[in-house]
Amino acid sequence: MPSTSTNFLYSLITMIMVGTILTFSLASYVNPLRGISEINKLKEVLNQVAAKAEEATAVITECDATLRVVVQLPLTIGDRDYWIQFTNDSSRTWLEGAFGRPREIQGQEYRIYLPGVAMASGIFEGRYGLAILSCSLAGSIPKLTLSCQE
Repeated sequence: MPSTSTNFLYSLITMIMVGTILTFSLASYVNPLRGISEINKLKEVLNQVAAKAEEATAVITECDATLRVVVQLPLTIGDRDYWIQFTNDSSRTWLEGAFGRPREIQGQEYRIYLPGVAMASGIFEGRYGLAILSCSLAGSIPKLTLSCQE
């Protein structure tokens, strides 16, 4: 009788070890897939805001108007915080974003370049649900400002 209970105990320990190994193997396989989907979602957010900015720029240029666009964005991507911001130099305007807190870039920063020249500024942190895109003309150059509604 004692050998039966000992064999049962060894079998139980072996099954626990195999289960643990399988769990960690699956987790190591799933984590990169989750990271890829989070990166794709961040790129979708950047594309969404860039498309709204291009559309607003076309409208204000045609109509010589001021425009405010509200964009509903996710609070987090996966379980990670993110931020996006408009930036420009003398020849290009772009929208950039990354995970984490602004100016504490922990990994890759992603950019989408907008066509044409515009003055652009402002930052949106993903903890807020609404991004406000304000567009106006400064002379003949479009001015884009990104902010968040608290």
